[in-house]
Amino acid sequence: MAAKSRLDPAFEPADAFIGIATNMPATQLVHFINNITLLNLVREEDLPVYTEKTDSLNRFRFFYYPDEDYRSDFCLVGNNNGGPHLLATHKQFSFFLIVQGAMPDGKISQLVAQIKSITGVQLAAIISQEPIKSLGPILQDLELHLTELKKVKAGGLKRYMPLSENQ
Repeated sequence: MAAKSRLDPAFEPADAFIGIATNMPATQLVHFINNITLLNLVREEDLPVYTEKTDSLNRFRFFYYPDEDYRSDFCLVGNNNGGPHLLATHKQFSFFLIVQGAMPDGKISQLVAQIKSITGVQLAAIISQEPIKSLGPILQDLELHLTELKKVKAGGLKRYMPLSENQ
């Protein structure tokens, strides 16, 4: 029998992990968040997350906005995809807004208050990341997904320099 690893994988906690409880469709929620908070969340390829219990790769709705001013990434992820929840311990939340980067605490509080003010949002709250054991692998999958996404976008923006004889 193989020995289980006793080392916990190292992961960088998100700067803010905000849970949003609503019955709104994702596109409608994103529209209101973009209008009120001046973010520009855009639908990207679904976030693949490996679930160890079912030994499967599940995909969750994913919206992304890179903020150049704060050098932060804003990711809105659905909690349910018709199968298992992204975070089973927080089933009451429909979506999670994950902020990675150097955001001041005042801006995070302001962001939560703005999301709470949206008609149709029952709850928006900052979630403590410490007690959630399953959050580490999710944030690792998110980091890999963002790296791949940025790589693909950077590949599409390559500058082409014509040969000197063609100039």
